[in-house]
Amino acid sequence: MQSTQAMETALVAHVAKGLIAPRTENNQYLKASYKGAGGLVPVTWNVKIYSSGAVVTTDEQTLMSMVNGSLKEPNSRLKLLQIDDAGWGFPLCGVMVGISNGKEIMTAVVDVRWFKKGTFESKAYLREYSKLARETMQEHFSSTPDLNRVEICSGYVNSVLKEDLRRAGYDVRTTVITGFLQEHLEKLYGEYVKVALGTDVYFDPKAFGDNKAALARKYKSVLEWGRRFKPEMLKDGWGSMQVPNR
Repeated sequence: MQSTQAMETALVAHVAKGLIAPRTENNQYLKASYKGAGGLVPVTWNVKIYSSGAVVTTDEQTLMSMVNGSLKEPNSRLKLLQIDDAGWGFPLCGVMVGISNGKEIMTAVVDVRWFKKGTFESKAYLREYSKLARETMQEHFSSTPDLNRVEICSGYVNSVLKEDLRRAGYDVRTTVITGFLQEHLEKLYGEYVKVALGTDVYFDPKAFGDNKAALARKYKSVLEWGRRFKPEMLKDGWGSMQVPNR
């Protein structure tokens, strides 16, 4: 990675272009912080440069494209595939990956066993998620880097998939997934949960907006329901979800 001085110079230039914006943070160890302004650099992107010289970013490829002057618009001749996830913040069942060409959505589910104690710690669910997504892309959309470009949600569960697709030659951009895929994927995940649990207890965390107290209450009630009736379906690898010893 290039020197932080060269990096800061490039970032300031991109602020002037309106592609990114500086962030003010209350951190004495930070030298500079920037976020995406939307469009070519999504609002979910950010970078932090520390006084020690350490650099932390949500997407290194986007950062280096700015530094190297290679940041460019995606090839509009390539057909777009969008990728999003559902169920990451839900305490029961697996996590769903959804892939859409704007007309139809195909899904696959990372089984809850990948999120159980003893398995979750290795983060093997990231590799399983990536494998299922890439298989779905090829089997249902016949995708190749020469035919398709990809927009992918910036969520952590997509991190390995993002890099695997880039290594395969795809033009992958991280962004906020909205519209057709985001709306329908939540419904599809809710249907999967209802079948898996035999009852309709799913909730969409995004539906609570900024009401964190209400979300916490709902999360706790579903978690307690799971501990009582479906402990085998809990993502109990998370510390907050672990079933207490009895």
